[in-house]
Amino acid sequence: MRYIIVLGIIGLVTGLSEILSSYADGAATSYFLIITGLLIGIIIILAGCELFANGVECLGDRLDLSHATVGSLLAAVGTALPETIVPVLALLFGHGSHGKEIAVGAILGAPFMLGTLAMFLLGVTVTVLKVSKRRPEAVLDINAPVMRFEMFFFVITMGVVVVVSLLKIPVLNHLGGGGLLVLYGVFVFYTLRHKPEEGEEFSEHFHFNALLKCPKNLRWIILQVLVGLVFIIFGAHLFVKYLTAFSIKTGIPSLILSLIITPVATELPEKFNSITWTIREKDTLGIGNITGAMVFQSTIPVSIGLIFTDWMLSWKEFYNIFSSMAMAGLILLYIKKKKNLPAPVLLAGGLFYLGYILLVI
Repeated sequence: MRYIIVLGIIGLVTGLSEILSSYADGAATSYFLIITGLLIGIIIILAGCELFANGVECLGDRLDLSHATVGSLLAAVGTALPETIVPVLALLFGHGSHGKEIAVGAILGAPFMLGTLAMFLLGVTVTVLKVSKRRPEAVLDINAPVMRFEMFFFVITMGVVVVVSLLKIPVLNHLGGGGLLVLYGVFVFYTLRHKPEEGEEFSEHFHFNALLKCPKNLRWIILQVLVGLVFIIFGAHLFVKYLTAFSIKTGIPSLILSLIITPVATELPEKFNSITWTIREKDTLGIGNITGAMVFQSTIPVSIGLIFTDWMLSWKEFYNIFSSMAMAGLILLYIKKKKNLPAPVLLAGGLFYLGYILLVI
């Protein structure tokens, strides 16, 4: 009976999102329908993020993993998959060089958005928590050795991408793509070995148990994680569709949509999960969700791009690469001596993102 209820809920959410998506046709769509579609999209995303985050916490507890491992591996890969699938499929099955150029831009745009915009929003979150007196200081209390490892690893992988991209040798592209796959395998190996810090706790609450009286066993935990991912994918799809309709309806230039609005929408899962965990004072989970996704996005999708395309980058892609590397380097330099990460360092990500907007415009 529980399976039938879960399948029914999934069918209802996916059906609702698909029906509403079919009505998002730009100028002909009413403002009432646009606002309704955006709100429903956000609600579905939020529900998916909550189910997913709670599920991976329970999974980490069940498998006796550290916060660093859960945030940087389970949560990061899960929330990175939805926005990764589209450009990868475009590369593998699309036609025409223009589509491949767009896909390459999207692949390199993901780690840039995570390293700049997502970090900025995390900085805003801890600042608001400090101002509202919910934290004594506007800092993230992180697992510093793990963060140093991940930022160093990200700089190395992006360095490989820069070298291969500048040399423009087809054989080297393929070798570089294979090397990135190996590097991510190394990252997974060491991430699974991270030890929990003192005081780390996972949530005892299991949503499926509260909602459906499901036992907190591995089968139901994994099912909740998958249901959360389904909600995230369909909610994000619906949100972006109505965001595009809003742009057309109001006459907002497509450049503004592509530079400001769409990136915020496509990275919503990471942002929502990271902000939620930060509010709950699970900072390693929160920032690990972003940094782990950065490593994933800089290896797996990029390796596919290197292997299956000519991989010709414009100055915009190089700006994205160097900005994300600079942000990672800034974090790395600070936490070499400190065990926390203050808001000003995180807020610096907004400057790199603003610089990108100003350069493009």
